Amino acid sequence: MLSAKAPGKLILSGEHSVVYGAPAIALAVNHFVTASYTPSDFDTLIITSAALGRDSRTLGQLETFVAHIDQRFERFLSGELAVQDVLTTPHDLLYYAVLQSDRLGAGNITINSEIPTGAGMGSSAAVIASLLQLFESSSSMQKDAVEQQVFFQKVKYCERLQHGRGSAIDAAAVTYGGTLKVEDGKVMPLPIMLGEGWYYFHTGTPCCSTGETVSAVREQFASQVDLWEQFADVTHCFEQYINQPSELLAVIRSNHRLLQKIGVVPLSVSQLIERIEALGGAAKICGAGAHRGEGAGQVLVYFPEQSTELLSAQLGIQLTPLQQQLRGAHRA
Repeated sequence: MLSAKAPGKLILSGEHSVVYGAPAIALAVNHFVTASYTPSDFDTLIITSAALGRDSRTLGQLETFVAHIDQRFERFLSGELAVQDVLTTPHDLLYYAVLQSDRLGAGNITINSEIPTGAGMGSSAAVIASLLQLFESSSSMQKDAVEQQVFFQKVKYCERLQHGRGSAIDAAAVTYGGTLKVEDGKVMPLPIMLGEGWYYFHTGTPCCSTGETVSAVREQFASQVDLWEQFADVTHCFEQYINQPSELLAVIRSNHRLLQKIGVVPLSVSQLIERIEALGGAAKICGAGAHRGEGAGQVLVYFPEQSTELLSAQLGIQLTPLQQQLRGAHRA
């Protein structure tokens, strides 16, 4: 049996603006997707996911599957299909990922995830990365820079089906691990280790997908160059002031205001962040958020010199301390 795993991620700064060439900073976190593969003598590939259930397809059915999905994606690019209609079933993305390998045969694939879906933690990218990693020929060894770049591009290529014209940030985080900056599609590892005072909590799964929200923001704000420059300035300041708490609190609050401006922070989440700010902290969504509904995925909280228990009690929510994961996708 083969087994592989990939971490989730959180965006520290630059969500949405990274799509328009601005920098973004993200880090891998210690929540994982694990994929296992057991070959069989039958002419069938079965994928079982704890979140999605079981699906089986014969190898004959899968012969033209990748080409079919690629054609649907081209229809999305030409405006004929909405991004959420590119994949016709949730399992389509999983089959598409494993079919990128020419080493795949019949068998059973099982996927288990510690990463909530639609929470801004890169669950789709982590699933893709764990599946691709199963069939990597050099997966048992540490990848060199070229191999990492090739693997990163594979994850990004598959993920486009889920998010449409998204960014490279999720694919980069699950591939490389650690903390990194993405700008104009280029990935730069950062020697940053976050100190104390970082937390996150889940506001609920958005009622709209990341692809839908990214598309909605694009329709309204894509041409507003000054706005994306403001996002870029915030990310540069985040990197500059990472070890200066008072300045960093102001940077995160500015980031939150910009995210409110593009309409991806639901009212109930904004009200909760107001309470955090009133107590002396700062918070922001750390994924795509949502352009409608109440859930917005994960919220990042920075509150130095406070205990998790005290903050959770004051806010009435369960805060989780942020723990970085230094290693990206790998064979388990």
